[in-house]
Amino acid sequence: MRLTRLLPLGLLALAAPALAASRSEGSTAASSSSGFTEEDLYPTQRFMFNVGGGVSFPLADSADHFQVGGGFQLGAGFKFLPRLGVEVEYVYTSYGLKNDVLSASGIDGNHTMQYGALDAVVDVMHARPVGVYVIGGPGIYYRQVELNRVDGVGLVPFCDPWLLVCSSEPVAVTQVVGSRSSTDFGLNGGVGLTLRIYGPLRLYVEGRYHYIFGPKFTTLDGSTKRANGEYIPIMFGLRY
Repeated sequence: MRLTRLLPLGLLALAAPALAASRSEGSTAASSSSGFTEEDLYPTQRFMFNVGGGVSFPLADSADHFQVGGGFQLGAGFKFLPRLGVEVEYVYTSYGLKNDVLSASGIDGNHTMQYGALDAVVDVMHARPVGVYVIGGPGIYYRQVELNRVDGVGLVPFCDPWLLVCSSEPVAVTQVVGSRSSTDFGLNGGVGLTLRIYGPLRLYVEGRYHYIFGPKFTTLDGSTKRANGEYIPIMFGLRY
């Protein structure tokens, strides 16, 4: 196309009908032989946006400590190829502590998680009207645990890596109370379904598995445990 722009306008005018016919035949042939349509080969939508919310399910050791939670996600990205794009996203989720986690110490609390991720988005099937995509990539996860109620002031040894607290020496219960946090690297991957509602605007439902490489703690028996996190958020919303 760059070479043809350098040709005289008169030659372009004479060649236009032939070029149009050639492109039409080529597009039809490509569509019939590969299954791609004109929109697949020459996409007009480059920018991507999404906003949604839903439920989040802790897994493994995380599920032993935290209840099912919920939150929201925001994302924006750019398509470099017809079926491949890169997206930056932010997600916030919140969880309650299970009742039996801290029953012996008389402490209650909650857990929140925020993360930012850089994800690759691959359209397996465009939304006509139903679409399928896979998404995944690395992220930075900020987890915070707040312990906010005391039913006593006795001295107790207290260690729970997933609450980001571990002391091998007896401490006052009042010293356990407070807010603790950890920022760690993690990975995520999953799949989403979309339903086109108008033009490029689509409804979506998405499920992803998140694995967080948490900090190490030495427990009361001398063993070492890593407070890794595992979650599967299921999000619903609008995607453009």
